[in-house]
Amino acid sequence: MYQELLGKLLIASPGLQDVRFQNSVILICEHSKEVVMGLILNKPLHNFDINQIFKKLKIKYNTDIDINNIPTFFGGPVHLNQGFIIHSNEKKYPTTEKIIHEVMITTSDEILKDISKKQSPKFTKVFLGCSVWNYDQLNNEILENSWIITDSSKEIIFDSPIGLELWKKSLISIGVDPNKLISYAGNA
Repeated sequence: MYQELLGKLLIASPGLQDVRFQNSVILICEHSKEVVMGLILNKPLHNFDINQIFKKLKIKYNTDIDINNIPTFFGGPVHLNQGFIIHSNEKKYPTTEKIIHEVMITTSDEILKDISKKQSPKFTKVFLGCSVWNYDQLNNEILENSWIITDSSKEIIFDSPIGLELWKKSLISIGVDPNKLISYAGNA
């Protein structure tokens, strides 16, 4: 079945060479026979925040909102000008799709307007860009041990630390000690 990875997490193996994906935890948001799309959950953008998104889209926001506490994440190196919002399921928008139970993805500006008015779903994460593979490319990377696949949950997606800590926590949750992993392979 070609949707087998939908809602799963890809955890980067220590030997993954692509710096854009090192120590990444990626939520798979689309899985078809042609393409796999995901969002990196643990790489906040330090030079771009939701205030800049509001300015670019000319969205006025409620001054009661501390927009400095709403990070924007690097979702991946593809479609860098495209925004994606992962959110809990209290509200649906015209472009909303279900990822897993209680977790949705939306690309609609309407959710940004709701965020600006403090009327958004309870949990939201804003991303710029996404990670995309063709079906065979990701399968090959998995066979090369570049990625570890595991289940996701609402808690991991919204209530976890970010950066390297989420990568370590994700590995520990599946019984892998990140301190004992090596980043190279040998030949026998």
